[in-house]
Amino acid sequence: MTTPERDYCYFIDHRKYNRNIGCRKHDNMYGINGGGSERDRWRADLAFYRHMKANGDPMALPALLACLAFGWFCWNYHPGKGLWRGQLLRRFAKAPK
Repeated sequence: MTTPERDYCYFIDHRKYNRNIGCRKHDNMYGINGGGSERDRWRADLAFYRHMKANGDPMALPALLACLAFGWFCWNYHPGKGLWRGQLLRRFAKAPK
């Protein structure tokens, strides 16, 4: 019995252009490890872009732009800095009722 492979790509088809591996690497470089600096997120986003480009993926540039924009709004790990002052998704989860 084999364990099914996890789908790391939420917004694009993970079965094409070896995307799932690129998405997994991106998550492991930044998201799963609890974030890091802006430079760390930039490195993870660029590594994801390079992986997609190397596999001939036509979605490489749109995916990079989406990662940069969405990542800034939702995965900002810098308390006290910027508009959101911490990770947006955590803010919603901990918001007072």
